[in-house]
Amino acid sequence: MLERLNALVAKVRSPSEKSFLREFVRFGSSTGFVQGSRVVSGLVVAAIVDPGAWGNWYLLNLIIAYGALTQLGALNGMNREVPAAIGRGSVTEAVDLRRSALGVVLLTTGLATILLLGLGLVIPAVTVTNAFLLTIALLFANQIYTYVVTSLRSTTHFNDLARLQFVQAIAYPSLSISGALVLGIPGFILGQITTLALTSLAASGAHTVAWRPKFKRTLIRRLIVVGFPIMLVGLIHTLFATVDRWVIVGHLGSEALGYYSLAIMALSAVALLPQVLSQQFYPRMAYAWSATRDAGELRRLATRQRLYTFAAVVPVVGLMALVTPPIVRALLPQYAPGIPAILVTIFVPLVSTIGEGYGGVLHVLNRQFWYVGAILVAAVVNIGASLALVGPLGIVGVAWGTFAAFVVLAVLRVMLGTAALRRAPITATTNRPG
Repeated sequence: MLERLNALVAKVRSPSEKSFLREFVRFGSSTGFVQGSRVVSGLVVAAIVDPGAWGNWYLLNLIIAYGALTQLGALNGMNREVPAAIGRGSVTEAVDLRRSALGVVLLTTGLATILLLGLGLVIPAVTVTNAFLLTIALLFANQIYTYVVTSLRSTTHFNDLARLQFVQAIAYPSLSISGALVLGIPGFILGQITTLALTSLAASGAHTVAWRPKFKRTLIRRLIVVGFPIMLVGLIHTLFATVDRWVIVGHLGSEALGYYSLAIMALSAVALLPQVLSQQFYPRMAYAWSATRDAGELRRLATRQRLYTFAAVVPVVGLMALVTPPIVRALLPQYAPGIPAILVTIFVPLVSTIGEGYGGVLHVLNRQFWYVGAILVAAVVNIGASLALVGPLGIVGVAWGTFAAFVVLAVLRVMLGTAALRRAPITATTNRPG
């Protein structure tokens, strides 16, 4: 590993690598900025409104979480097929794919809106309040913004996306907090809608974002066929990554989950940089495979992603391991029982670097169901180890069970990704545009 890191340091002196690193710094910092602004805004609004209203918002937020699935993976398909089309030199096809993805988003979100309004009218338990209606509008705004973000990612315009995220990071707290001060939760939601509308409007001049929808059946079917398995992988991975919370609530109660919540937040913070790098490398993998059909190039990109991720995560993990315990003891002493779990959980992204890059390989080579199988095996390990250790070790035992599960998933990613590369069909010609 040390030799590879030295080789990586030598490579970063090349113009192309310097350009990539500048892109990473801009995109990574903007992603951290926007996530931080959202967290701070949430804490401030939670203090402004009463707990009952804040809890009601978390229930309404499920409309956004599950409503995002209504596009049936079309955006996931766009994120892979657009760079693949560009790799083949089919620029017109790439534009048509983006327009078709927008058509799916408009159609499915429109149907979801009608369905939600109908449920609100016919189901007595659902109250059609201003907050409910605004949440439906927020779903639409969120889906459009996700389309914009995916358009920029799929064409590797991460510098443009960084500028967009900086705009959002400034607008989000200003509008959402001021809205909550005036109107409570409805104002908070209205502030989010306005933020997403402004950021989407700011991207209207980007030539990589197509704003004229297209409803061509063959392209829509293609996006969904490609994207639905990818979306399924993400959904199952989310369920796998939340096993620890269910085990703690079921065996130790909500107070223990409160202590453990700091470990969850620490894990999310450390995992931010690997997510940024993954978003940068994935469209490049799809482009390279479509352009060259070279399994060696895919392997090289996966290796680069793994080494970059390792280099980014190591200092962050070390810093958090040093500063988190004293900060928690000083500022949140009531959460001190969660410190041991934090010290286990923050090392999860470090071991996950073993398999970084190979998730993208599996997606590019259409091995999503292999990936799902790997996640399910890791989930079984997570459940079994967490249940076995929660009794004697409490939340620390659950943290160790989660750690073991991520190790298993990382190893399986490497094994399955390597097997997929060996079986990859190779074409005799190169389709790279001149």
